[in-house]
Amino acid sequence: MSIRYITEEPDGNVLITQMIGDDATGERLTRSLFELSRTSDLTTPFDSAVHSRSQIARGLPGHRPLVLLGSCEQEALPADRYFRNAWKWSDDEITVDMSKARDIHMAAIRSVRDQRLKDLDIAMLRAIEAQDVEGQTSVANEKQTLRDIPQTFDLSQARTAASLKGLWPSHLA
Repeated sequence: MSIRYITEEPDGNVLITQMIGDDATGERLTRSLFELSRTSDLTTPFDSAVHSRSQIARGLPGHRPLVLLGSCEQEALPADRYFRNAWKWSDDEITVDMSKARDIHMAAIRSVRDQRLKDLDIAMLRAIEAQDVEGQTSVANEKQTLRDIPQTFDLSQARTAASLKGLWPSHLA
């Protein structure tokens, strides 16, 4: 069994921290939180008499606020990391923020779409060189269909991360 400690960054992203070895007093975890919270202060050494979890949660000079939200077993973490940046801690478990997950999935769709658009640029140049008006029209229509995907492809119907991941535009299949 391996305990994972859950913290949240100011931007809402969930951090997962694992402690190696025994930490009966909790000092190693507090030291880890201190180190994870560093921003501009790279020299102040951790001092357990001064640096408490509550101070770390409020934010120390040169550190960002970092709150320990909870802990869970490794097995309780989602196995699929596709929506890792959409994880949130809710009711003592990791869940997926579906709004963030939709943004992540649309970014993946856009990435594939952008490559297809680049590929079609070559096809368009060939059609122009060959003075193939029908080919130019066909490529232009296909490119417009690809450009319209973010506005026309509905991800809101997905209620779970698994169903969202299964949605993919047929034009990109």
